[in-house]
Order: sequence, then structure tokens, then C-alpha cells
Amino acid sequence: MLTSLQYPLLVKRKWLLPLLLLVLFSMPLPASAATQSTQTTIILNDQTLTGAKDVMTVNGSTMVPVRVISENLGYQVIWNKSNQQVTVSNGASRIAMTIGMNTADSSNGTVTLDQPSFIQSGVTYVPLRFVSEQMGLDVQWDNASKTVSLQSNMSSMPGMNDDGDTTDDGAATATPQVDAVSFSDNRLLISANAVIKPQSSVLTNPNRIVIDLPGATFSDKFLQGKVLEQGDVQTLAVPNSTVVKQIRYSIYSTTPAQVRLVIDLYQSQPYTTYAQGNLIFVDLNTSSNTKPIGTNGKKVVVIDPGHGDTDSGGVGITGVLEKDVVLKVGNKVAALLKKESQIDLIMTRTDDTFIPLDNRVKIAEQANADVFLSIHGNAAPNINASGTETFYADTARSKKLSDIIQKHVLEATGFKDRGSKQANYVVIRKTTMPAALLEIGFLTNKTEESIIVQDDFQNKVAQAIVDGLKEYLGIS
Repeated sequence: MLTSLQYPLLVKRKWLLPLLLLVLFSMPLPASAATQSTQTTIILNDQTLTGAKDVMTVNGSTMVPVRVISENLGYQVIWNKSNQQVTVSNGASRIAMTIGMNTADSSNGTVTLDQPSFIQSGVTYVPLRFVSEQMGLDVQWDNASKTVSLQSNMSSMPGMNDDGDTTDDGAATATPQVDAVSFSDNRLLISANAVIKPQSSVLTNPNRIVIDLPGATFSDKFLQGKVLEQGDVQTLAVPNSTVVKQIRYSIYSTTPAQVRLVIDLYQSQPYTTYAQGNLIFVDLNTSSNTKPIGTNGKKVVVIDPGHGDTDSGGVGITGVLEKDVVLKVGNKVAALLKKESQIDLIMTRTDDTFIPLDNRVKIAEQANADVFLSIHGNAAPNINASGTETFYADTARSKKLSDIIQKHVLEATGFKDRGSKQANYVVIRKTTMPAALLEIGFLTNKTEESIIVQDDFQNKVAQAIVDGLKEYLGIS
């Protein structure tokens, strides 16, 4: 039993350590441990990263802001405020680093860090060598010139193989694999890693269209760790459609391999099936005279709601998930674009599924899209970070699109103007058409999060996106 004298002492000890840790993490690192390395140069594949600023050397480790990892190296970075964790991934590899912890979770298990991640002046720093090596880059340090050289054989870059082509599960296997399924603009899209000849049929009582893909299965990336046995049925929701109830898909057979998709209809509906590259379209818009997308002078617009399924994206102050917010906005954009007679719309996802980054690019490429827009919500360790921003990768090809989208969406949000600027994100770097990545606002900012989740606000942003796309495409 504690005496009256022992109890206050215990209470003081209980609170002393957390208080001390709070003070330590709030203080700048001592000069002996951290030095600003403004002279440090970072070179990736023989090109100097001009945007890599605010580099630090801490206990011999080169520490860089997370924005260098995302904007300059092109990897996906997710900040989870609740557990103070930064996750970096490139589709093939993944690492999760917790602030102040000298271990990290990686695709290969738990690994030890020479220097933990930390936050200073509202900026999150991560160890460059560790992140780069985990992502498959070769790292060299030249002490004389204070230069970090990162070299990739392209297979380690997000979504790239040795030939510079997009990769997907099973690309080297004999079995074609379905890697994406979505439904937008009264059109079912099936993306695969090889050409598949679909077989379709119509059934009644109830009305449905059956699409069989002989010799095909689903890619591991599409399943995202889910086990899909023969006969198991998954459902793709089709909200607000007066024609389609839902879409079902399954492994119809394993010997021989065969994938089946079923479009459940409210009533009998004519359709046309056609292919573009490795994409299969089942078009329910009119009749057998339906033309492939992009014909009759129509512009092909690809809308890409970021993240999905196990990839939640950023996590807001109240636990709001980025993947859910951007899907709502994306579907609102889709509903508006369906009304535009001069636009053919493709959505990379229309429900809570995950599409690998390289597959999002492939969908746009094989559809010969005129424009690609990826929609995101921002997150940062600094809870005061705020504003709307839009990114482009190639100045000549995409800056104009980014500038126009930023102008319209900024007016709709009323948030701080963070500008239209260059970055190295995979989906805008590897697409060959004009492409932009929109960050609507910060879910980690209490005020902006509370606004972003509102339905009326999302409608305004969706309309602004459509207005921006129409201005860019010259559609009145």
C-alpha cells in the first residue's frame, strides 16, 4: 500500500518522463547532432534534384523532408497523425517509419534505422539512404563534394521496368491478368496486362449481360491480399445508375482459367463490346452502332480518385480517410462529365478498390486520353499546413492544365493558394498526355477537414474541376 508521502512522488514520476520527452521533441536538435546541409546535392539517375532543399545531416545520416521523397523521387507518402507514422511505397516496396523510433516496418519485416525520423519546425525528416535503399536504389556518398548519388535500374522506380514500360503482376506469365475494373459514363472498363478476347451473352429473368474472359485470372495487385476462390463473387457498386444495378465478378473456372463479369440490369439494354489495346469496354450508351471512345471528335478524360481499399491515403484530424473523400469528389465529377456531349469519361476507380499507380497510367495511355486528372486530399505532420495546390510533371505538356485546374478549384475552396507547381508523382510523370494532380486541401488541418467533408463543398469543387477541364479542352 502506498503511503500519503509515496503517492505524490509516484504521480510526479509518472508525468515526468512524458513531459521530458515532449520538451525534447519540441526543441531543435543540438548543433552537434544536426547540421543544416544547404551544400548537399542529391542526384537521381545523373540528374540533380533542384527541389531537394532543407537537407540536414544528423549523426552522420542525411535527413530530407518527406516532400523530397514524394515530389522529387516520386514515391507515395502517407502521413498518419494518430500514430505519428510516415509510410513510403512504390507499389512493390513499402516502409513505415514512426517519429522517434529507430526501427521501421518494411516489406521484408522489421529493420533498424541509423537515425530515426523526426519533426523540426513543422517539417518531417526521414533518412534518405534508408528510404532509397528500401525502394531499390543504389546510394553513393561523396564526402568531398557533399553529394548523394541515387541510381536506379528503372525497375526500382515506381511502376517502371528495365525497358521503361509500366509493370503489372503476371506480365511475364502466360496467364492474362485483370488488374482493374470500373464503371463510368454507362461504360464498363476492364483493364488487363495482355490482350484478352471477351465472350459476351445476354440472359433474362433477371436481365443481365455476362462477360467471360477465357484464359484470364485476377492480378495480386487487384485483389490486394484478398483470397478469391473459384465461385467467390465480388461486387462493384454502381451508384445513381438507372440502367445498372451492380456489377459482379468472379473466378468462374481455374481449369481452364476464366474470369466472369456480370452486369445486372434494371431492364433489357443494348450494348457494344470493343477493345483498345489491353482495355475492354462494354458500352451501354446506345446501340450496336456505338462508336469507340474518342471518336466523333469527343475528348477522352480520365479522372483518377487517388488511393483506395487498403491504401487509405492521408488520415484527417477526426479520422476521415483521404480515399473516401476523393472518391466522393471523383464520382461527383463523373456525374457532371456524363452530361457533356463532347467528352468521353473514364474513371480509374468508382468504388473502394485499389488500382496500382502503373495501372492507372496504363488505363489512360491505352485509352489515348486527351487529359488525365488525379484527385487527392493533403495531409501533413504540421496541423497548420493549409491550402489548395495542383501539380504537373512536364512543363511543356501539362503546366497549362495544372494552372487552369488550380485557378478554378482555388476559387471554389477559398483556401490558401499553394500554387500550381512541378512535382515527380508517378501518375503525372509517366502519362504522355497533359496530366495534373490536384490536392484539394489538408485533412490534417481541423478547419479544412471540416469543410472538405461537406457535400455542398464537394459539389462546388467537382463543378470547378469540370469547368477547368472544359476551359482547357476548349469546350463551351
